[in-house]
Amino acid sequence: MIQVNIAGLVAALKNEPPFALPKMNEGTSYLYNRVYSRMANDEIVYLSDLDFSAFEADDITSLSSLYDDVFERNNHQAITITNALHNTAPVCKAVAYI
Repeated sequence: MIQVNIAGLVAALKNEPPFALPKMNEGTSYLYNRVYSRMANDEIVYLSDLDFSAFEADDITSLSSLYDDVFERNNHQAITITNALHNTAPVCKAVAYI
């Protein structure tokens, strides 16, 4: 049976530095802001809205690598933690009522 120390979990989360994107060049940053982040928020991205001179083919590969290295790994970790918490059985304890 898995036991979760809630106070320890909260303290560990508070001590973690906030998530920050790695440095990106201008083209990769453009693709991230104009395509990836909008699609991740279920927004429609029209090709006519894109400035194709703002990025190069290598920037698409860089964004793909960024996704594999950062987002996919973090998503897997988040799913693992979520599953562990969902599968943790509640612990019954006696409570003193005043």
